[in-house]
Amino acid sequence: MTKFFIKHWFRHLVIIAGVIFLVNLGFWQLRRLDQRRALNEEIMTGLNSAPVTLTGEPVDPDALHRHRVTVTGTFENDVNMILRTQSYQGRAGNDLFVPLDIKGSDYSVLVNRGWLPFEEFEPEARRAYDVDDELTIEGIAYRSQQPPHSMAPTDPDPATEGWVDAWFRIDIDKIQQQIDRPLLPVYVDALPEEASNTTPPIREEVEDLGEGSHLSYALQWFSFAVILVITYAAFTWQEYKNIQKED
Repeated sequence: MTKFFIKHWFRHLVIIAGVIFLVNLGFWQLRRLDQRRALNEEIMTGLNSAPVTLTGEPVDPDALHRHRVTVTGTFENDVNMILRTQSYQGRAGNDLFVPLDIKGSDYSVLVNRGWLPFEEFEPEARRAYDVDDELTIEGIAYRSQQPPHSMAPTDPDPATEGWVDAWFRIDIDKIQQQIDRPLLPVYVDALPEEASNTTPPIREEVEDLGEGSHLSYALQWFSFAVILVITYAAFTWQEYKNIQKED
């Protein structure tokens, strides 16, 4: 039997390497799950903390990231813009972003007023949602969005291309180039004012963050490793028995 196993040593090594690879994939998914849980805890801590009032004074975008805030001011409706390819309950659309001139300050802050259906893509259609009165908004602050990967589409540079109406991501430094008033280094996702919010621009409360599919993927990879071991062991044993019969 020893000679039989030595004869097929390379095949055994390939299977062992495959099992190690599958098990490592399972543990990688478990690490991703731990990271997701830690991130969710960080997010919920910020969401459940006392709101920070934005007054136009300097703020640290990293410290304020995912933190609940309030801000009072008036919208610059004539310089609204959209964040492309946003969905709501399976429907395609865009998010409406408008600078809010902060009361008692020379600064403004970008506010995501909510989701609009795709057919209201044009600037003229969006003006139907103008709000002229001073108002106080409660929302979640976020720092500038970064490209998720090197192949992600890039936004034009307003300094060379002129006014950019539709953005792939909220890059505050770039957007600042087409806004006269200085912007705070965070933007605010406005939270819904009422429990039922089905009229555009639609805002959503952050409730269930979820843990994704990391646990199920981990169990899947571990299952593949077990199946590979059992299948190969059964195949090898049957092969050995057949050789014994021939001898």
